[in-house]
Amino acid sequence: MAKRIWIAGALIVLTSAAFVLNSYAQAAEEAMKNGTALIRQNKFDDAIVQFNKVIAADPKSAVAYYNLGVAYDRKSDLTQAILHFTKAIEIDQAFMDAYHNRAGAYYKKGAFDKAIADYNKAIEIGPDSADCHYGLGLVYSKKNDLDKAISEYTKAIKLRPGFALAYSGRAVIYVTKKNYLAALSDVNKAQALGSRSRPPKRATAPGVAGEAEKNIVSAPDNGFSQAMQAHVLILKVVAVLFLFISFMHLLRLIFRVRVTVGKFTIPVWVSLMGFLIPLALSLWIFALFR
Repeated sequence: MAKRIWIAGALIVLTSAAFVLNSYAQAAEEAMKNGTALIRQNKFDDAIVQFNKVIAADPKSAVAYYNLGVAYDRKSDLTQAILHFTKAIEIDQAFMDAYHNRAGAYYKKGAFDKAIADYNKAIEIGPDSADCHYGLGLVYSKKNDLDKAISEYTKAIKLRPGFALAYSGRAVIYVTKKNYLAALSDVNKAQALGSRSRPPKRATAPGVAGEAEKNIVSAPDNGFSQAMQAHVLILKVVAVLFLFISFMHLLRLIFRVRVTVGKFTIPVWVSLMGFLIPLALSLWIFALFR
């Protein structure tokens, strides 16, 4: 009889414990959903409360710590953001998004070498991350390592051909290097893609509220746009001049006009080249504006 009572008591205790654990799990899941929804509503303080409830129920939840980092990042509390991203990484050392977002926080704090290390670690985990290469491009541009910045933006574009922000970032570097034709080509591409659109959302773990870094960068600013407009105007004038030169040589060819410089007669083949080369250059310049 006593044995039966003991067994019944044990079953009651186990059932109660399972019920309590299940309740905690359900409460944590609900808090996670609430927190992610609050982040999307920009209610960061309320979201922090919800994610702390998740951690109270599950202290090893890397996702909850990550989401806390996202919330603090959006509040511009970069120290707390880095602290919580770091905690997420300590729990899950393969958490690529945590490395990515911590790199973004380091970038905004001006800790560029730490940002580079985190972006590279994220790329090691996820080699196909265009966002991480884009982030590296931003960091290297801040460090004035322009060639590496161009390389990283180019890698981002190869991984995501429609990455307008990467084209815009690379265009800024090209202007700095005075490579205006390359800059113009990138600006046109960025505009065609929508260079002032927000960064695309990144794939994250279930329940994660994070996105690509916010406000880090990046379409060219007004000063840059005005400078580019001036260069565009100059290029158009040059293209028109090339057309004029080509047209003049064409008239000589058509009417067989003899052109002399002193006692030297300019050969017809010179006018043929003078017609073809400027024409090709002008058409190439105009093609840049399509």
